[in-house]
Amino acid sequence: MRLTAVKLYQYAVLAFAAFLFLTAAFDHYDSFLRPQLILLLLLYLLVESVQIPLGSGYGSLTYGVTLAVMMLFGPHVAAPLVTIAVVAAPLIKRNHRGTLLHLFNGAQHAISTFAAYGVFVWLGGEAARLTGSAETMDYLILLPVTLMYMVMNHLLVHTLFILRRDEVSPRDFLKIFVSDSMNFLICIPFAVFILAFDGDAPSLLLMMIPLVLFGQVLKLYRKIKLTNKAHEVVNRLQSEFDLQNISRTITESVRKLTPSVSAVLWVVENERVMPVWIDGQHHPELMPQAGFCLSESSITSLAVKSKQVESVPDTMKDKRITEKHEEFKSFLVVPLKARDKVVGVLTCYGARSYAYTEEQIELITVLAAQVGVLIENASLYRELQEASVRDPGTGLYNYRFFYQELSRRFEQAKAEVRPMSIAILDIDHFKKYNDTYGHVVGDEVLRQVAQVLQKAVGKQGVVARYGGEEFALLLDASLYEAKGVVEGIRRELHFHKFQYQGYTVQGVTVSVGVASYPDHDQNEKELLEKADQAMYWGAKQRGRDKVAVYTPDFDTHLFVDKLTGLYTYHYLRIKMVEEFMAQSKDSGTSFALIFINIAEFTNINRTFGFEVGNMVLREIAVLIKENVRHGEIAARYGGDEFLLLVPRVNREEVLRIQERLQKAVACHKFKVGDNVLVRVVSRADVIVFPDDVSEGQQLVSQIAEMFLRLSSGWLEQQAKA
Repeated sequence: MRLTAVKLYQYAVLAFAAFLFLTAAFDHYDSFLRPQLILLLLLYLLVESVQIPLGSGYGSLTYGVTLAVMMLFGPHVAAPLVTIAVVAAPLIKRNHRGTLLHLFNGAQHAISTFAAYGVFVWLGGEAARLTGSAETMDYLILLPVTLMYMVMNHLLVHTLFILRRDEVSPRDFLKIFVSDSMNFLICIPFAVFILAFDGDAPSLLLMMIPLVLFGQVLKLYRKIKLTNKAHEVVNRLQSEFDLQNISRTITESVRKLTPSVSAVLWVVENERVMPVWIDGQHHPELMPQAGFCLSESSITSLAVKSKQVESVPDTMKDKRITEKHEEFKSFLVVPLKARDKVVGVLTCYGARSYAYTEEQIELITVLAAQVGVLIENASLYRELQEASVRDPGTGLYNYRFFYQELSRRFEQAKAEVRPMSIAILDIDHFKKYNDTYGHVVGDEVLRQVAQVLQKAVGKQGVVARYGGEEFALLLDASLYEAKGVVEGIRRELHFHKFQYQGYTVQGVTVSVGVASYPDHDQNEKELLEKADQAMYWGAKQRGRDKVAVYTPDFDTHLFVDKLTGLYTYHYLRIKMVEEFMAQSKDSGTSFALIFINIAEFTNINRTFGFEVGNMVLREIAVLIKENVRHGEIAARYGGDEFLLLVPRVNREEVLRIQERLQKAVACHKFKVGDNVLVRVVSRADVIVFPDDVSEGQQLVSQIAEMFLRLSSGWLEQQAKA
């Protein structure tokens, strides 16, 4: 056995305590024959097992018995009794922390007893017998005696902390000192109570009955109090679906409710355990950001597979812990389950050995039972949110998310003064794949094209399905870099073999248009239009299977939307800024914008296909044209969004026009299949210039916000319903 400085110190304390025992035993051996000692020992064991809540810690009445026995029979009786009680109580409670440590605790209490009695003798305490007949002032001598006991106790224990290199901050030391001071002050009246009965055996026996009840009440109170705190934490999180917030709150609460210096919440994803939140001390080797595989041999993996709590009371001695860290001497792994499936793990780290009691482990387990359900709910909510912005056929983002991300990334690029690019990609002659191989193979081509795009773009941008066989790319790259990326995609798709159910499709070509900020425009919608026009007029109409970069030559094609025949937003914006705003400023006349958004249009695409969705958009465009008067401009803003500019009109008039348009769409029967008719619902709003918005630039910026509000407002309304 290798003797360390810690063990040498513990053995030295044990040897000194043994010396004091033997010396006292030779002089006072007759004192150990008293019958009260058996009852006193039982009283010791009882009070040692009854924990009293004191602030953030717990105390006991053990010192009260020690003080009374010391006054009645001397330290030679009190010291052995307190040693036996301190060593035996953890064994009775099955809280074994190592034989040497238990013996050391008993020995340091014995030494503190002899030291305290020395102060009692030095102050002349032997002359006054502290029994039931003593004067009240005589009991004041117990204060310096108690102070000496506490100082010696802290000196011996903190020396051990220093040798073990346990980190005890001044703040922690102050908390321990204050808690112990309160404990010792509570013990003094208890000692006086015992002294008042002169240690009478029947009185001691009667005293044990209320103590047992008191101990059980305190234990139940403490358990209920901690459990209520755990439930309060969970109740606060019932309406929370953000995994980061859930993880942060849980780990912070675990550190407050237990002696953990660090707590980590992990989630189980694809046979890996990934950290979500780390609270407290962080050690990269124990808490890797990349997580670890469940196939790896570790205690955490064992807890996940067995679905059982794994506790390591002493990491320095446990052979399963290969990497020893002085700051983490206790380790607890609690699986987080939902419907008997492990969805996450909570790991707790203690600064000292045997930091977690059975009561604390039970508390964390109760908390973990609720946390697993919270994590599952958050995951389901995230999946639903993800599904609302994902195209089901390809797994890419849908056009709605694309518009939102375009606006966000464009503003970010402008703020950071860096370039960004948009690419629109269309599969050439896609209809022939459906006609030749069937729609199932055609859908597989779309899915594999999406995989190639996603792999090529990676984390440097966003890939979305823009339409039937059209894809849109947002790239945090300059024009030169973006052209290189999409050219690589074009070449890879050209030589890619699409294999599915025995069919092999090869030679798939794409036409791509690219436009970049700040090279081509300062507005995101205009930039998107230019990328789309570059694809159609620069690549599609010039032979296909090529990448075209926007040039001003395409501007003549920017005014009419190819799908609906309405004007483009580019054209409407030019007319609004250069003509209508100028007229409003000169003549004081107003004009209005009517915003129309088609509700649940994604469901039409998902249920009936993009071709049917495009047909619905064309028919809506016809309805709008039929209701447009001379001088009004109807434009397709993008996707399922339409914009109507109405000159020389007040709010009352424009609201009537809005109502007429919505009624026309609602009453129209859209034929989406054989004998299948669908009614379409629209959402709409208006802005009157200059009544609602007085500045031109402000009006332009509010157009995107208005469409986003219409879209998100509808989603919120559906969620509430």
